[in-house]
Amino acid sequence: MAELIGGEVGAEYRQHAECLLSGRLLLVGDKIASARAICSSLRAARALGNRAKLVEVFMSCSSLAENAPDAMVKAEKESREQERLSGPPHHGGPDLSQEGRTSLPTTPAALSRICISYAEAAVEIYEAALASAGGRNSPAAADGIRIPSLLTEARAYGHLGVCLANLGVKRRRSLKLLRRAVALMRQELRTMVFSPDAMEVKRQLASQLSNLGSFLWNLQGPGKAEACLREALELSEETDDVQLKQTVLRHLANMSSLPDQRVELAEAAALRSRMNTLYAQTGRDPDTSCMICLDPLEQPGGGAEEGAGAGGGADLAVHVLDCGHQLHEGCLSTWCRAQSGGLCCPVCKK
Repeated sequence: MAELIGGEVGAEYRQHAECLLSGRLLLVGDKIASARAICSSLRAARALGNRAKLVEVFMSCSSLAENAPDAMVKAEKESREQERLSGPPHHGGPDLSQEGRTSLPTTPAALSRICISYAEAAVEIYEAALASAGGRNSPAAADGIRIPSLLTEARAYGHLGVCLANLGVKRRRSLKLLRRAVALMRQELRTMVFSPDAMEVKRQLASQLSNLGSFLWNLQGPGKAEACLREALELSEETDDVQLKQTVLRHLANMSSLPDQRVELAEAAALRSRMNTLYAQTGRDPDTSCMICLDPLEQPGGGAEEGAGAGGGADLAVHVLDCGHQLHEGCLSTWCRAQSGGLCCPVCKK
């Protein structure tokens, strides 16, 4: 279709199609092909000079770099070489072709920085677009094709905030970015009360609140995180996003394992039950026993029986890992202390 239409419109079709293709290829596990497709989309967005598209594609590049950083570096090197030969103009972004010219970065920190470099590029391009237009409310900013939307701004800030949080650097900046993303999405949602797109904004707001809640939990404890997570759960219920609900339920359920038990054990069990129902809907069998001690996760009557798990009380609280596997808190603590290398799930090794 892009070839039939031709011109700038055809180029935009190609850019969009390559971006979608990259996501589908990643789902089926073809990381190299996915990275090449997203780099092709990025080349098209650079050639078009469309900064709104660049912001979106750079965020996709960052997400892909997080999942397949080595494939992303290889594809970026190939892409830069094609650009050098064909001669289209560059419009910002990291030049990974220089970073990996003789050897690819292999340390976790170096690979994570690749992810952040794309996210930083998305924010820089967005801010440059607004600056050149004289601000969002200026007459020049009415060109919605060239100036990213408020929602894109929020997603760019939120994505960079998550990238920084995952690497564990610039925590103060990360928190500021995540809070700004949530505030902008709230602002956008207020203008879309009766819009058919309001549900998608609610879904993205729930995702940002979940990210913010998770980060606040790690940074400042569960007190401030709980309100964000409960609001995220309420919004995710409205949008019926199964994966997002699973994530938020997992965070809330894990609060029962903390010293001050922000969530009571009985409520945590109810939250896990809802989470397990969602797992069953997607064809996954939920855990019923701790895979370390092999005792049931739920004790008869909900009590802490002597001899079960790694101990009594808080040790019998159940912790849900990012991969979804569930273990007694005490058993998990014992497992972590016994590991000499990097921590991983005792069930799936993730």
